[in-house]
Amino acid sequence: MLKSLKTITLITGIILGNATVAGAVELMQTPIQTQFELNLAGTDDFDNFSDPGQAQEQDADERKPSAGGGKKSVAKAVLFSALVPGLGEYYVGNKGKAKIFFIAEALTWVGYISYRTYGNWKEDDFIRFASENADAQLEGKNDEFLDMVGFYNDIDQYNSLGRVSDPDRPYLPDTPENHWYWQSNADRDTYRDIKNSSREAFRRADFMLGAAVFNRVISIIDAARDAKRSQRRIDDEFSRADKPFFKIAMDPLNDHRLINVTMYTNLF
Repeated sequence: MLKSLKTITLITGIILGNATVAGAVELMQTPIQTQFELNLAGTDDFDNFSDPGQAQEQDADERKPSAGGGKKSVAKAVLFSALVPGLGEYYVGNKGKAKIFFIAEALTWVGYISYRTYGNWKEDDFIRFASENADAQLEGKNDEFLDMVGFYNDIDQYNSLGRVSDPDRPYLPDTPENHWYWQSNADRDTYRDIKNSSREAFRRADFMLGAAVFNRVISIIDAARDAKRSQRRIDDEFSRADKPFFKIAMDPLNDHRLINVTMYTNLF
């Protein structure tokens, strides 16, 4: 009887042990549990979570900035924009703004060259016109003398009427270098109009040159700001990459209804 009791006890212990092993086997990850974890993670790749180390490495890589989006040097951005407005923006990666600055730079220089060329043409025109209609030699003369030729009919009128209103004005001898005599007031007015057109073209050329300088200054400031923003953005991405992230796993078919939370972090 005692032997029978021992035998029954031994058999019962073996059965309970097998039941415990069976229960342990049931706790192993099943395909359904794995698919459930993948659905929680929002991915369709079945193998992504097969290795926790692989998952940690993959998620860390996703948090790293791309190779082409590294920090941009503020000094380089400023230098490039100083050379060519828009080049600093292109270096930082803002190609849309770079295009605008490129177009503005091209237009200002085209305008400058065009106005300077037109002004030179008009200058040649009024010098030739004065030579043909007033027997005047205006090459190399300053603006004050050119204005006097357009205001007085001849040098005698300048020396008489002009010096009455301004006694300190120097007397000009009637030499070939100083001589002029308009045949009519209409010719003198035409000369003045051509001369004023030339000066207006030169003034506009100077304005376009100022616009080119202004465009360059704005591009330098804008490129420097964009480069600083890129540095802050990269720093933020690296700081986020160092933060811990979590993996949540649960088995809805298990009787214990356990939820596993795993935290991954960079310790070194």
